[in-house]
Parts: sequence; C-alpha cells; structure tokens
Amino acid sequence: MGILEDVIKALERIPAWKRMQDLPQQVSQLQARVAALEAKLAPASGDQCPKCRSMSFMLDRTEPQPPPWGEMGEMQDVRICSSCGYQRADKRP
Repeated sequence: MGILEDVIKALERIPAWKRMQDLPQQVSQLQARVAALEAKLAPASGDQCPKCRSMSFMLDRTEPQPPPWGEMGEMQDVRICSSCGYQRADKRP
C-alpha cells in the first residue's frame, strides 16, 4: 500500500487534481440549477415581454396598419403581455 499512498500524495500536490476532486459537487449544483431553470420555463406560454421579462408576450390580433399604409393593405401584428398588459404593434414581414 505504500506505493498507492505515495501516488495519492503526489496527486494532491497537483492543482488540477484538486479541482477534479470538486467536480462531482459542481456537477450536482449545476444539475440543480438547470432543473430550476427548466421548471421556470415550463409554464411559459409565449415570448419574453420586453417590459416585465415574463414569458407571456403573445400575439393578440392582426390588423391594418395606420394610414396611409393600412389603406394599401399593409398589416401589423399586435402582441400583448398577459402579465403586465404591455402592448406593441409590429409590422408584418
């Protein structure tokens, strides 16, 4: 067993080996963080709201643009956040 103890002592002097000893704990912490983020995103029903940052910014309706473009048939999408009520109209591509 003397050789094995010498090898372990030698490895403990290497900084990279010490970091490798911490890897199982770091992996467990990262797995918990990923699970928390996935749980947070699971109920998302839309895109991220530019105002409140919740994932509830959805298309409400499509309507003609204001004159003069709407008179020529140009349309716009109106998106509303169901969390904060923020509303934005975007030109349709």
